[in-house]
Amino acid sequence: MKKVLSICLALAILLSLSVTLTSCLHRCKFSEDWSGDDTAHWHACISEGCSEVADKADHTWDEGKITTEATQEADGVKTFTCSVCSLTKTEAVSFNGLSKEAWEAAFDISVFENFSYNEVGTTTGKGVSAKSEALYKFTKDSATIKMTIADETQSRKFTDKESTDKLRKQLVDSIKELVPYESYEYDAETKTYKAVKAIEIAAINSSTSDITLKFDGGKLVEIKYSVEFTQSNIDFTAEYTVTISDYGTVTIATSI
Repeated sequence: MKKVLSICLALAILLSLSVTLTSCLHRCKFSEDWSGDDTAHWHACISEGCSEVADKADHTWDEGKITTEATQEADGVKTFTCSVCSLTKTEAVSFNGLSKEAWEAAFDISVFENFSYNEVGTTTGKGVSAKSEALYKFTKDSATIKMTIADETQSRKFTDKESTDKLRKQLVDSIKELVPYESYEYDAETKTYKAVKAIEIAAINSSTSDITLKFDGGKLVEIKYSVEFTQSNIDFTAEYTVTISDYGTVTIATSI
């Protein structure tokens, strides 16, 4: 029995010595490059068959920066970088509306060099309803207007740049009157901007907050609004839908 115990003890000592000798013969050489996963980074041993690591620690993420801007059509991307190992991670960023700079850029007069503007309205007062429609088409140097009120249509064409630019400015100024940035909030469910403050409409000496705007690709494509006003002691309610389209593609026919 004592002989068996002695043999077992000797084997245990030999096994322990073997492990010790193996570890002594192997000194880890760690990579200068960082390895990492979603939560931590480390320097890995590059010796064959060794899985030891050094300097393991959790990532130290920076505040992140927007690497892809969110749009009305798709989420953006925010990228975070570890300040130690430079590993990156990303997260989706929801669209919460145009920035003030993007909003103002959408209404810069240069955007409206070539476009169509179609306004359809219904005005009701004292039990009588009248429909109207105005269609403007602009190129850089020419424009046409076609207006229909109570089934009577009038058309006009502008072929000189000075008159075209004057008309363009008048129309763009009338749009800008309806769209002060601070008066709107973005509604993600309907992908529209809704007025949250009353907006003055000087032409009829009235105001309204019943306005919604739609954008596509950062460009205004629709305005809907209703307004109540009084003229000649008669109360009126008017509803308008404005469609802005054909950015950059309008051509003016030789005849209208």
